[in-house]
Amino acid sequence: MPVLGIDYEKCNFCQICYNACTRYFRRDLEQKKMVFDDPNNLCDSCGRCVARCNLDAIIYEDFGEMVTFDEVQDPSTLISYDAMHKFMSAKRSIRGFKKRKVPKDVMEKVLNSMKYAPTGANIRTLRCTLISDEDKIKKLSDVVMDAIIASSNPRYSENFIKAKKSDIDTIFYKAPHVLIMHSNNPGDAMNSIIALTYGMLSAQTLGLGSCWIGLAHGVLTSNKEVREKIAGIHGHVWGVIIIGYPTQIYYRVPPRPNIKIKGLNELT
Repeated sequence: MPVLGIDYEKCNFCQICYNACTRYFRRDLEQKKMVFDDPNNLCDSCGRCVARCNLDAIIYEDFGEMVTFDEVQDPSTLISYDAMHKFMSAKRSIRGFKKRKVPKDVMEKVLNSMKYAPTGANIRTLRCTLISDEDKIKKLSDVVMDAIIASSNPRYSENFIKAKKSDIDTIFYKAPHVLIMHSNNPGDAMNSIIALTYGMLSAQTLGLGSCWIGLAHGVLTSNKEVREKIAGIHGHVWGVIIIGYPTQIYYRVPPRPNIKIKGLNELT
């Protein structure tokens, strides 16, 4: 989504774009105008200049839909800290789901929120594979369980053998949807964590529950055959979550230890 230049009929030389990005905007003080200067096309299209220009004087293309709303200038007016704190502390890892599928328009809202997650250098190479077919989810669950049993990990293998004999899904917990984040970019390891967190918190606003599935992530990462032939993914797998309408209800927030912090007492 490249920036092309400046609309001088709108620009009033306020220099906000320069303040937003000194790398590619420069001031022509003699002519009193701003200049977008990127001869080597190195702009990473973060959109910061577009977002900061209140006159909409930045010319761009392929940015997609530009969104604005009154509270964008002060997001703290949208939600209080106390409300946000309660919302985040109420997030639980859900391992019990109703059978009904999530409607497409609801799932699209979850996925749409993920695109706003920050990434290093605004690299946008993440991809999602959403598996909603019950048979495919069961097959993937069985294969992951088999791989873990074969690893002879004493923490899991014995319990997984019992679970499989009893037809208990201890991988995806019979969730209606499995979402896998992947890409060909090794730098997406951290980006995917942030994006999936955005998605899970957004899902909670829609009455959905979710859970990270680290065991499936591990098998998909280490087993190329499972990753490509069963999940249909080529490249690096960065995270796996399950999502659906929860059957579980929680009545309180479990305690969590404080994060050990250095330097806080230096503040007044």
